[in-house]
Amino acid sequence: MNLTTTGLALLVAIGIGIWMKKDSSFRPREVLVVSLFWVLVMMTPIGAGVVDKVQVMIGNGVGAATSTVNDVSSK
Repeated sequence: MNLTTTGLALLVAIGIGIWMKKDSSFRPREVLVVSLFWVLVMMTPIGAGVVDKVQVMIGNGVGAATSTVNDVSSK
């Protein structure tokens, strides 16, 4: 199972949303700055390599969880 870059960006956006909801001192400008930071990080060669590694790591975890659930449910 592969996690797309869009899916990873969606996970980051969800994390930012949770952070906004829980932080009482949140300012809307912070969302723009943090979002821009993540977009720029993902566009650099080093950031793209990190994104690839995270995608593989999450994909392997989801694949293992899926196969475990399938094995348990088939018994």
